[in-house]
Amino acid sequence: MKKRGAAASRKRPEICTEVCRSPRETERLGRRLARDLPVPAVVLLCGALGSGKTTLTRGIAQGLGLANPDAVHSPSFTLVNIYRGRCPIYHVDLYRVAGRRELESVGLEDFLGRDGVTIVEWGERLGDFENPSLVVNLEDSGGETRTLRIRRGR
Repeated sequence: MKKRGAAASRKRPEICTEVCRSPRETERLGRRLARDLPVPAVVLLCGALGSGKTTLTRGIAQGLGLANPDAVHSPSFTLVNIYRGRCPIYHVDLYRVAGRRELESVGLEDFLGRDGVTIVEWGERLGDFENPSLVVNLEDSGGETRTLRIRRGR
């Protein structure tokens, strides 16, 4: 007989793997993922340079109602871009952030998980963020092919 209780009743995060063979397929996957995102939501994107994080962000933003997908570009120097779809979309890039002190200066606490959807490139640099809605690990699999390991949170 299985024990019932807090540990037994906790839902395990759903993990799946998707292979995208082109940037277009990566954007399409982003649009699909956006359909199931709650608002507010935090999406952490993890992966090396060139693994498709901004391309996936473009698809998620389209799925959230952003009319002009060309507006989506990596905020490497500004750190945060804000787009407007059905809700505010905060696109954060932590590539250039070095250390906890600099991370705190970005002002993430003003919007992270509060309203809209926050998509964080280099999400692994946030440390142990509790309850992201979605964590996507992107891997360059050669050419234009990307392997995405997706874990749904809450």
